[in-house]
Amino acid sequence: MPEDALRRSIAEAGFVFRARIQDRGVGEAPATPAEAGEVVATRIEEVLRSTPVLRGLAGQEAFVVTRDASALRRSHRPILFAEVVSLGQQLLVREIGHVETSDETSDQVAGAIREEDERPLRERVAAAELIVVGEVVESRILERPVPPPSEHYPDWGIARVAASAVLKGRREPRGKVEVLFAASLDRMWFHSPKLHPDARGILLLFRIDENERPPGKMPRNGWQALDPLDLQPVDRREEIERLIRGGR
Repeated sequence: MPEDALRRSIAEAGFVFRARIQDRGVGEAPATPAEAGEVVATRIEEVLRSTPVLRGLAGQEAFVVTRDASALRRSHRPILFAEVVSLGQQLLVREIGHVETSDETSDQVAGAIREEDERPLRERVAAAELIVVGEVVESRILERPVPPPSEHYPDWGIARVAASAVLKGRREPRGKVEVLFAASLDRMWFHSPKLHPDARGILLLFRIDENERPPGKMPRNGWQALDPLDLQPVDRREEIERLIRGGR
């Protein structure tokens, strides 16, 4: 499979696993519409990429809906890129693509999975205007109106961050940086960085949108960190610096 096709398959698939083809009758498989394709029984040998719910399925059976059953049955130990159709007593997945297991394809798939898993952070790093290593020395809530003006009001806060290093952007912030954050524990903001005193890490910072009036006395040219990816642990510094350089 060409490298670009491999990447597309992994990006589209929610479930990637190494399998062994099973000899079972189609009548034992879950019922599927004829136009969806044929069903091939497999045993999951290793889960390579999945949601947390699917990670423990190694050793179990998976029925694969495919439009090229003969090609899949000719495979000895395929690596399957699939999406889950149903999860219950019988696992039914739809094939997006597959490759035969070899040292080369295993390395290619592992590399492509690593790249795909890294993509959200890589894109966030590329978009950030300023990235610093720092520690919150003080913070305060700018305003907490009662009742809140909206159902998911973020409880805006402002943090003063002591920046010990600037990884990306202008060098002047080496010192104190003011950062807008969402202090609310509402489900919409629960995973947003909570920049309370002693919080420490790598901050991916963005200018406050000029079209939105910052709350309280927050300056228009201030910074914000609102996305869950905007605060990374210090031990990821080498990885962040690699992404800043454009490395993969």
